[in-house]
Amino acid sequence: MTTLPRPFMADLPPAMPSAGRIGLRVFMAVVTALFSLLILAYAMRMREADWLPVPRPVLLWWNTGVLALACAAMEIARRARTGRTPWLLSGGGLATWFVIGQWMVWQQLSAHGQGVAVNPSDSFLYVFTGLHAAHVMGGIVVLAATMVRQHSHPDHTLPAVALCAAYWHFLLIVWLALLAAMWWITPAFVAAICGPSYGATP
Repeated sequence: MTTLPRPFMADLPPAMPSAGRIGLRVFMAVVTALFSLLILAYAMRMREADWLPVPRPVLLWWNTGVLALACAAMEIARRARTGRTPWLLSGGGLATWFVIGQWMVWQQLSAHGQGVAVNPSDSFLYVFTGLHAAHVMGGIVVLAATMVRQHSHPDHTLPAVALCAAYWHFLLIVWLALLAAMWWITPAFVAAICGPSYGATP
């Protein structure tokens, strides 16, 4: 079973209700397993002769910076004793901009004739970025609900804010793992790990 890095759990305060902590742990484990399987399928698909290099739009790096800033804002909100709302708004706004940035990447690729069905490598890029963006949007919905409660009961929402911050950090790590897979896992790399026969054209 896939295990999660402990730094995610270190962000959660000891007083957090066990149901919330356990629920987040389980969800992170499921998401980690899902993306791990996708990366494995990505590496295995490289053995086919029709594989082409994955597109590498520069905008993906800008989007990565935006997501990192969103994580920083959420961490500041988690640590703040008062005045958390502006940082929560910043975290949510930056995460929203990250999703918009991913959509802009898809538009750029499509404009250059690299649609989702052009090549398997293009298809994986769309799957990776689209599925990750869907998880970010889910986090934004939860954050919005947390902010509503924050407005009414600011002293009772710290556990929820901590959950949101931990999830934002998790999303950043997942995204960095996906970028690393798309940038550094190549047919030559897979052949070096699995043997020269792996990826050979029959």
